[in-house]
Amino acid sequence: MERSAATASPRPSLPLLLGASVASSAALVLFGGGWLLGGRAIVGTSGSPPNLARSTTSYDWCDCGQGLASLDVWPEDDESQRVTVQAASVRWLEWKTPVSKVHWVCNGMSDVQRTLMDQATKVWSVQLYGEEKYGSIFSKCKKQTGRVRWNSWDSTSYKTSVPYTSDSEGYACFKIPSLLRTDRGSLLAFAEARTPNCSDFARTDLVVKRSTDGGLSWSNASRVAPPEAHAPTVCGGPAVVGNAAPVQLARGSHHAGRILVPHTRNNFAIWSVHSDDDGLSWSSPRELQNVVRTDPKGPDCQRNMSYFGFDIDKLDIHNIPAIVKFVYELGWAREDPYRSDRWASKLKGPWQFVGLGPPGSVQLATGPFKNRIVVPAYHSYMRGLDGGNGSPGQLPISQLYNNFALGHVMLSDDGGDTWRLGWTSEGANSGFGEGADEGQIAQLANGSLLLNARSLATGSPQYRVQARSDDGGASFTESRFVSELPEPFNGCQGSIVSDPKGKVFFAHPDPKIDSALLPELARLLRAGGVNLTGRDHMTLWTSVDAGATYSHKTLVDSGVTGYSSLQHYAVGGVDTLGLLYEQADPCPNQDLNSILSRLRLRWGGMRHLTVRPGRP
Repeated sequence: MERSAATASPRPSLPLLLGASVASSAALVLFGGGWLLGGRAIVGTSGSPPNLARSTTSYDWCDCGQGLASLDVWPEDDESQRVTVQAASVRWLEWKTPVSKVHWVCNGMSDVQRTLMDQATKVWSVQLYGEEKYGSIFSKCKKQTGRVRWNSWDSTSYKTSVPYTSDSEGYACFKIPSLLRTDRGSLLAFAEARTPNCSDFARTDLVVKRSTDGGLSWSNASRVAPPEAHAPTVCGGPAVVGNAAPVQLARGSHHAGRILVPHTRNNFAIWSVHSDDDGLSWSSPRELQNVVRTDPKGPDCQRNMSYFGFDIDKLDIHNIPAIVKFVYELGWAREDPYRSDRWASKLKGPWQFVGLGPPGSVQLATGPFKNRIVVPAYHSYMRGLDGGNGSPGQLPISQLYNNFALGHVMLSDDGGDTWRLGWTSEGANSGFGEGADEGQIAQLANGSLLLNARSLATGSPQYRVQARSDDGGASFTESRFVSELPEPFNGCQGSIVSDPKGKVFFAHPDPKIDSALLPELARLLRAGGVNLTGRDHMTLWTSVDAGATYSHKTLVDSGVTGYSSLQHYAVGGVDTLGLLYEQADPCPNQDLNSILSRLRLRWGGMRHLTVRPGRP
């Protein structure tokens, strides 16, 4: 489960990038390697053609109340290539020649529309979904109407595919990817499938897709761990199953070849499933014991920012002094919460929120603890309130500080039959350094473990944190900031792996300075404690000194990107990296009327400001 105010990536998809010759400099990760690229897209297919990179995005509306079933589209003026696109599906279109213009008409409409892209490409994708249309200043609609999203795609010299796309297969979106390559050469792409929206608090299934051709094509999504009908939820919300941290057990270990998938339920209990047939079927879920320090009665569902001394969870005129104080501390006080007794003293008591990874666990390959399974995990002392999604005037600030977290690990020395807690940072002055949120562990060439984790990055330094263990996860050094690896505001998950030659690879957004109003205002006011960057520019960093420095980086995707999962393996003796990551298209332009119509002022002393949640 992702926790931030910006679950946000609009209309996310999960693309896969595969590459060879990872040791080469200019071609790091993605390029070269002599791939023989097979298969061609047929006009109007539902599966993604291989070896494409997103180029341009555009949005359109059908006429008010129309387009909820289908639309027809054809390139330029050539109606012989006319294709029908059904609602709640994605269609990949390969035209006979590159085009920059298409014509289209939604069901229920009579007038033909036209969409133009900046450049001509052969491959387009189109998605039709229903959304409330607000109309313009002079024309009100406020009805469910067909919304059309267009993408044009360029060909690549490396191997790609898109296993998951939002608003498909019965789910609103797919997030939190985990990629695993099995001993038999299959690729398993795990994800959190959410509905009816993409909120962290939405009903969430843990699903997987399987590829047996190196990622060129994928099975349909199937549930790995469906929650039983009687399974209890927490805080009155729907069931949330996610935070997968898969690992396959090596030859010579107990249950060799078994694929274990530890995961969370409602971010309060740890469960696990396994597969002994390469991911074709899964065992019944079982709850793992002795791996959490939660209250058996459940979490404190009402805990909010007042726990840290700030009554700021609702926009209320009476809370303005507290909000001003909080904003000052966020932007100007520059107080490190992990080094502050006032903040760090609250990091104690029953865990309110528990997460694993994401995106994976590790089985130690060498050393005195060979075959031990180590699962990176974290816990925090506030669950976060569902700000902006139902409670009038409620702000999502507590969800930001759900990320004020500490790290721990789970250990198993018998192939996942039994588990125990390993290193666990807890309480003020316990040596946790800068904390540890969502993280992943890589084993280094000398047998040590390197933990790379998300930081708070909210009024505190916006860099990744790292820690090391020399005793198989029983203890870790204090976490420290890595100044070469930036975090966006409030942080983001990342993925780290190592290769047998001692190199370390790390994937994560490399956020660029935002020129929007709020970041500009923060810089103008010299709010040095906060950098309002977002999640974009998926980048791969390389370290040749066991994570001490990251001397080389390669841009993967310059658009809106988020969580990621790396895998390192060999194909025909050639080192290969696979990267599965969240990709989102930019939001459609909003006119002033549309923006204002989403802001609802509830009068009566201006007690509350409610922001209507909605997808772009």
